[in-house]
Amino acid sequence: MIKSILYRFNKIREALFIHKASLIILMGLILVQPIYGQVKPIADSLNAPIKFAPSKKIADTTIIKKHSPRRATTLSLIFPGLGQIYNHKYWKLPIVYGGFGTIAYFYKANHNEYIKFRNAYNFVTTPGTDKLPPVNDYVTRYNKNSTLLLSGRDYYRRNLELTYIVAGALYVLVSIDAQVDAQFFNFDVSDELTLNIKPFVQQPSKLTPGAAGVSLCFSF
Repeated sequence: MIKSILYRFNKIREALFIHKASLIILMGLILVQPIYGQVKPIADSLNAPIKFAPSKKIADTTIIKKHSPRRATTLSLIFPGLGQIYNHKYWKLPIVYGGFGTIAYFYKANHNEYIKFRNAYNFVTTPGTDKLPPVNDYVTRYNKNSTLLLSGRDYYRRNLELTYIVAGALYVLVSIDAQVDAQFFNFDVSDELTLNIKPFVQQPSKLTPGAAGVSLCFSF
């Protein structure tokens, strides 16, 4: 008897729940309908005409000005040191001009000695100069010995020729240095260049035996 009453009570409760839910849904539809009618339709963006605006070309501000190795070489050939200035290698200027200054000093010293030995030798070996005053002090210093005067003249002449060769070599070397610096002017070396040292073990195989060592790994 009690089971029958509980069963009917559950049936009545389910019917009331379904009826209540139906009423809530119906009221929601009635309230949504006028709101939906007030919403303006949105234009379909896919069907809307597409307007093409002319694109403005933006200047590229990241363009790197090309550094000309030919210009650096030409400037260096015109006057040594101009190529280094063009490459912004100002610290090399004292080396360049110091080298040419040293060469100029030895050139002047050797040239003066060569002229004195040459004039003295020509004076001694020229007939009829016995009664004439000496052309310079080297005539009396070497006792009018033509052999010593000739040896001194040839010695300083060789030094002069060596000075010409060294000056020409330095001139060419400065031009080559300017060209090389211009070639690597825009070369970027990363500050994150590192060297990692790691142990290395090679497993033995049929062709190669096992080995252990150290591997060097560069990362940049």
